[in-house]
Amino acid sequence: MTTKILGHRGANRRAPQNTLPAFQAAIDHGADGVEFDVQMTSDGVLVICHNFTVDETSNGTGFVNEHTFEELRALDFGSWFSDEFAGTKIPTLEETLDCVKDMEILNVEIKHPTKNKVEVVHKTYDLVKKKGLLEKTIFSSFDFDLITILKQIDPEVPCGLLYDPVPEELFDKRLLRNEYLTVAEEYKADALHPHYLLTNFPKAYVCRCHEAGLMVNVWGISKESELEKYKKHNLDIIITDCI
Repeated sequence: MTTKILGHRGANRRAPQNTLPAFQAAIDHGADGVEFDVQMTSDGVLVICHNFTVDETSNGTGFVNEHTFEELRALDFGSWFSDEFAGTKIPTLEETLDCVKDMEILNVEIKHPTKNKVEVVHKTYDLVKKKGLLEKTIFSSFDFDLITILKQIDPEVPCGLLYDPVPEELFDKRLLRNEYLTVAEEYKADALHPHYLLTNFPKAYVCRCHEAGLMVNVWGISKESELEKYKKHNLDIIITDCI
């Protein structure tokens, strides 16, 4: 099999993460797809931002979901990266989908909201469907309640369970007790999205997942040497900074 390579928050080393320039850079540099993070503003607009606050990636402060879209749109999401990208705006989900619609794979991560979970999930799913992109999209989240909501909307939509090695941040601690197949079955997941190091423990992880009909889509690879190494691990998708 050929492992697909996705730009983590776009080509985040070439342009400010989760912005249209970063997504365009991923297209221009041959990525098979992109991964990006969806949140909702206080007035119900779906935007793309990884952090729950805008402090690190803009000239503003505060939580994404406590700002209106107009307030967020007035901020500069590019100058922190370099002067070249000064004035870059936070993109909407719709703008992002329009930008990357011709890529092979889209990984839409829905950030775990503190409120309005059902609304966020429905709006995200509905827009991806409206754009005709469901067939090339896999949804993922660290909050497995959102996966449950997605499967209630559409049992056939591909969904992945995101998790990392930090126990206190795990939605389901069984994932670090080699019970990942059980967890995936309970949430009707189609894929597991572990931090790449977790696929080594146990070494049969990828094989067991594939035998169970699950995709294995890893994230966290930020070095070219690791990317080349893990391309040989029979993974379905690698979400990487190395674009």
